[in-house]
Amino acid sequence: MEDKAILDDYFHQKRYEQADATFMTLFAWQYPYEIQWAEEDNVLYIRSGRGKKQFWLPPFTKKDADFVKGIARMHEWFDARGYQFLMKGVVPEAAKRIHDLCPDCYDITPDRDNYEYVYLTQDLINLSGKKFRQKKNNLNHFRNQYIGNWEYVPITEKIFGECLDAEKTWYDQHDTDGEGDEELLGERHAIETVFNNWDALQAVGGAIRMYNKIVAFSIGEMLNDDTAIIHFEKSDPTIRGLYQIINHEFVVHAWSHTTYINREEDMGIPGLRHSKESYNPHHYVEKFDVTLRQK
Repeated sequence: MEDKAILDDYFHQKRYEQADATFMTLFAWQYPYEIQWAEEDNVLYIRSGRGKKQFWLPPFTKKDADFVKGIARMHEWFDARGYQFLMKGVVPEAAKRIHDLCPDCYDITPDRDNYEYVYLTQDLINLSGKKFRQKKNNLNHFRNQYIGNWEYVPITEKIFGECLDAEKTWYDQHDTDGEGDEELLGERHAIETVFNNWDALQAVGGAIRMYNKIVAFSIGEMLNDDTAIIHFEKSDPTIRGLYQIINHEFVVHAWSHTTYINREEDMGIPGLRHSKESYNPHHYVEKFDVTLRQK
């Protein structure tokens, strides 16, 4: 946590749109993804992954720092260990800088599974027009079906435990073979980490209580001056309209002052991609993988 001020200083140098450029993301996922960082000559380096499948994010630079030197230091690191050069989370601006640096040196490949979905806040609040008809139908079904039996509540320390109980219910519904899912367990650890450092991370959350039980919750933060980012959202999939209600109520109560909502990537999961596409994103935060071109 004592590293937060250092990393935030880099992330506030310019307007970043991607989830990788927030301390909460890196801090919450540091153990599941083995995230490490280093700083040298006003360049911030972030690496992740295990064994020979390690990768780096593009260098984050302060004013007058040397982006090119940052790339060179990455090459030194990979070469010293005999690993294949791999940079992930490369947004278009950084991809262009890397291509211009040496047009014939790198293969720059779209990483569609990690494109982040960015929505207009007012679209998520109003759900206007034919393109949101099904969302609004589900929302109205929930409100009519459970009238007087549900409420939206902000997340505070008092309900951390209830939210974790709801997450466990969600996990049990998705761990169908009962053998444990490493990715989902990593996410649980990340959520617990956020709860354990809630105030320091300046996290914001909302939950839906039905029949005196938390059945859905969402956690986010401000990403930049006009965008909120939703890091975690859990909901009982057996209750029609519950996903729509937590999505809608959280945005209305916590983020109505923003212009955009970033709901992160779909990780190539078909159902998640369909869900995120169905909310009609305003644009994507495109990301690319950068590898050395084979000669």
